[in-house]
Amino acid sequence: MTEPSWTIAQKALANVDGAVAVLAEAAEEGGRVATDWPFDLKVRARMLRSALLAGNVEGWVAYDAGNIVADFTIFNPGEAEPLFGMAVARSHRRRGIGRALIATAVAWARAHGKTALRLRVFPDNEPARELYRATGFVDAAFQPGAIARADGTVADVILMRRVLMSD
Repeated sequence: MTEPSWTIAQKALANVDGAVAVLAEAAEEGGRVATDWPFDLKVRARMLRSALLAGNVEGWVAYDAGNIVADFTIFNPGEAEPLFGMAVARSHRRRGIGRALIATAVAWARAHGKTALRLRVFPDNEPARELYRATGFVDAAFQPGAIARADGTVADVILMRRVLMSD
């Protein structure tokens, strides 16, 4: 088995711009992340830096050849069951990066005494749902109209959860 060309690193102020660029790519695709496109990358990066400094987010990025190709963010990391979001660049999907980021988050959650990790996913994002199921997440609730879109519509999501204490 060959070693992956990518590595995982802690999210930090220095890699925020790359993380936001990955999020922008996923948002531009539509239907994969809750963030609507277009958005101002500089404003979003400033918001993420502020959240990191305040301790309101925790996370990791994946690098390949010096470029950030994935972002994983845990929101409100002080909660017992924090919610996370993830985006992987189109060019780097199905290479094990998502699975590695989830494993990193699970290790972090266990080390910090979390009881579970949660995420929200669009019902029609089957590739993501397959990954989450394969890494121990189960459907916990259907949340109709949970995501407000910039165009005034709302989108349904599925809340998925992975209990950590019994793993």
